[in-house]
Amino acid sequence: MGKKKRFVFLSDEFYNVYSASNYPEIEQKRNRPYIQVYVEIDDVRYAIPLRSDIHHPYVLWTDKANNCGVDFSKAVVISKESYIDSSVEPHLRQKEFDALRGKDYRIKVKMEKYIEKYKNAKRNLSNPMNQILVKYSTLQYFENEIGI
Repeated sequence: MGKKKRFVFLSDEFYNVYSASNYPEIEQKRNRPYIQVYVEIDDVRYAIPLRSDIHHPYVLWTDKANNCGVDFSKAVVISKESYIDSSVEPHLRQKEFDALRGKDYRIKVKMEKYIEKYKNAKRNLSNPMNQILVKYSTLQYFENEIGI
């Protein structure tokens, strides 16, 4: 993947492949694309959305009072360069930018922990909390890529 970008938008091609009807947990805000935080873990590239109205613990808060942050439960795998829309340069609100400054390593570590939590939940679906985690996670669509 060419130049590593910290923040990206997903492309129309990505949204065409991962349509809302087949992938309901993937954020589908085409008219207001979510800025994605890009990370790479074990040679797998992820885009993790910045979202608002988050009500679960799988997040790195950028504005906790308003429930805004990096939402690990809605991360997607970027398997093709063309899934990134390089024609648009994302711009963050200053408050979000300040909250994320210097947090690249922390984001990566939290994503790694979330992937492990998802894998453990998937192995023990008899637990109702694990069922909920798996049901609402976008990782359910990328299990081959994350080694499940």
